[in-house]
Parts: sequence; structure tokens; C-alpha cells
Amino acid sequence: MKTIKGYYGGSSTPCLIFTDDGWYCVEGSQNVNRTRDEIPEGVNVEYLNDYDCFTWPDGIHSEDDLAAAIEA
Repeated sequence: MKTIKGYYGGSSTPCLIFTDDGWYCVEGSQNVNRTRDEIPEGVNVEYLNDYDCFTWPDGIHSEDDLAAAIEA
């Protein structure tokens, strides 16, 4: 589990991205995605190739939130 800095959206909005074994989520988002791609520091998540996803109604605001959502 780690937190990196990256970007999302067409205008490359800066954000924090929580990651764990291919799962990732932009801070505050309800969308949790999984990729086989590397998720390096500075990544724009729009360019990652996802193969799985789910929605977490409370949003993901920390690494602990991501861990809890993945385990649920």
C-alpha cells in the first residue's frame, strides 16, 4: 500500500492516488480501479488500462479506506 502524487482528467488535475497491488483510487473518489500497468509517481490515471473496478459509496479518503474497500 502506498500513496503517490499524480493527475486525473483532461486538464491533468493534480491529486493523491492510493495504490495496493494494482488497485488504485484518486483521493475522494468513489471509483476504485484495478490495472496490470505500473502505477508510477506522476501518473495520469486516465492512461492506465483497467481490467476491474467497483464503486465505494463513502469515497476513498486514505490508504485505510482503500484497504477496507478491497477487503469488503
